[in-house]
Amino acid sequence: MDRRYVSVTLSCPRCGVVVRPPGIWSDTWTCPDHGGVAPLHPPTLATPEALAQTGHRSQVALWVPWPLPPGWLISGVRVAGDDHSGPVAVVMACSGPNPLAGGVTEPRSADLLLVAEQPGVGLGAHLAGLPDVDPGASVGVGAPHLKLVAAGQHTPLWAVGAAGPAAYVGEAAGDWLWVLVWPQSAAAVLLEQFALRDLRDLGLLPELPPSGALSPRLGTP
Repeated sequence: MDRRYVSVTLSCPRCGVVVRPPGIWSDTWTCPDHGGVAPLHPPTLATPEALAQTGHRSQVALWVPWPLPPGWLISGVRVAGDDHSGPVAVVMACSGPNPLAGGVTEPRSADLLLVAEQPGVGLGAHLAGLPDVDPGASVGVGAPHLKLVAAGQHTPLWAVGAAGPAAYVGEAAGDWLWVLVWPQSAAAVLLEQFALRDLRDLGLLPELPPSGALSPRLGTP
C-alpha cells in the first residue's frame, strides 16, 4: 500500500463511496459496489506547484480554457489514479461570472468542469449524473452538438442527458473529454469564447491567473 495515501480518504470515481486500499488479497483500490477502481483523490487548489506535479505524472491531459474568459479563475483540480499509474483521470474546474446573468432565474456565477479520462474510469459520467461508466453509444452518432479546439485539433462533442449540468463528451488526445457546465443556459456562450490547452505544456503555467476558491462542483475536499 502507498503510505502517502493512508491519511487521505479516497473514493470511487463512479459513485463516491470510500474505497478500500490495496492489501494482502488485492493490489487495487476496491469499491464495495464496483470492484477495482482508480481511486479518486480529494480536490485541491490549482496552484502552479500542484498543476506542475499533476502534469508531470498524468497520463491524460489537464485541459484548461485559454484564454480564460474575463473574470474567470481556475477553481480546483481533482485526479483519479494510484501511485503506480499516476492520474488516469483529471478534472479541471473553472468558475466565473455567468454571461447570461441578469434575469430573475439566472444565477450570477457559472462553473465549468473539464474532465479528461481513460475509458472505463467512470468519473465524467458520475459528475454528469449519468449511471454508466462511459458516455454510451450515442457519442459519435450523427452530427456533433458542439465543436471545440483542443490542443489545436478540432474536437466534436455530443450532448448527453444529465439532470444537473449541460454535458458534452467526445474524444481528445486519445481519451474521453467531458465538458460540464452549470447552469445549463451558460453553456452556449461560454464554449464559444475559448479553445482548450493542455497544462502538461508547463510553459503555460506562469501565465495563469491566481487560483480561486475550490468549486463546489468538485465535491468534498
